[in-house]
Amino acid sequence: MIQGEGGIHPLTPEFAAKARELATRFNAFLVADEIQCGVGRAGTYFAYQRANPVIMPDIMVTAKPLACGLPLGVIVSNEKAAATIKPGMHGTTFGGGALACRVALEFCDILDELLPAIQRVGGYFHVVLNELARKYSVIKEVRGFGLMLGADLHIPGKQIVLDAMAEGLLINCTHDTVLRFLPAYIATEKEVDQAAKILNKVLAKAK
Repeated sequence: MIQGEGGIHPLTPEFAAKARELATRFNAFLVADEIQCGVGRAGTYFAYQRANPVIMPDIMVTAKPLACGLPLGVIVSNEKAAATIKPGMHGTTFGGGALACRVALEFCDILDELLPAIQRVGGYFHVVLNELARKYSVIKEVRGFGLMLGADLHIPGKQIVLDAMAEGLLINCTHDTVLRFLPAYIATEKEVDQAAKILNKVLAKAK
């Protein structure tokens, strides 16, 4: 898993393994929040699969990319967790929307062919951001995987976001100092280069 609003912090394999150990020991459910980092965003089907060996959650929740912008979220569980939920215990306003569900099924059919590009372009973007970090001391650290990346700054990032927007680049800032990059899954290296050109310009005047 990768924290989103928390500042693009990938969980370490050691942390995930300890969480799994404690959940099992105390008969608790381990929940993987894949709403922002799941369904291909990190370059794998789900971000928890990046651990080696994979740490299996009892419950996984995911949403955002699943229906390509339409409102849809899912809860996936193993048999033990599913047995605790009886009919009528869980409901949702948008549940069962035929259009969103059909779009999600179509998206799942093409996700396989998107993953290699997400890994390739995400890796390239990661390299580009690290090059900017070496050039501009205002960048403290680059984090993330796939097309879920963050640049942690030594200063608040709000003005950089506004300056980038004025130049045609849409990014946002979370946790006050972390520039968050969540490009479309069909982004290319050429578009990463265009983003880097704008970032060069706005970072050069950052104070």
